[in-house]
Amino acid sequence: MYPEYAEIKGKKYKLNTSYKVALRCFEVIDDSDISETERATAIIYLLFGFIPKKDSNLFLEKAKKFLECGEKVKEQEEQKRDMDFKQDWKYIIASFMSDYKVDLSKTGLHFWQFCALITGLTDNSILNRVRDIRNYDLSTIEDDKTKEKMRLAQKELALEKEELTEEEQEEINEFESLF
Repeated sequence: MYPEYAEIKGKKYKLNTSYKVALRCFEVIDDSDISETERATAIIYLLFGFIPKKDSNLFLEKAKKFLECGEKVKEQEEQKRDMDFKQDWKYIIASFMSDYKVDLSKTGLHFWQFCALITGLTDNSILNRVRDIRNYDLSTIEDDKTKEKMRLAQKELALEKEELTEEEQEEINEFESLF
């Protein structure tokens, strides 16, 4: 059901499909301390287990397609980011346990399955409740006490801001648009 191999020039290459490896790839993508070449090389190595002597661009294309869960990512307008794998990890763990009875520390989920399960989390999951708070429109609250309480909750749960170049932010937005 989920891909295990990438075909490049008629040859199949085994992918490391673990959600843990894919999340590590996203950390590499977000790392502004490394060059684009280092970033590409690291992602290829993480997913394929080796650095190809040639056709690196083809391997990188397959890696990108894998990390996008095989879906064509649409150009998006400035969409507010409401989730971060690293910062929200405790909410992701709790949500998987409460909704699916899955202990992420003891499973080797395929990355695509992991993404599908995040998408399918119930509205009552802690992750989705946190995302709802981050996205809540304060202008819809008339009561000042309630508005202040929600503003404080949003401040407490706000995602950390990183200083990224416009290109880096576009890449991150493209990958995160899957969720």
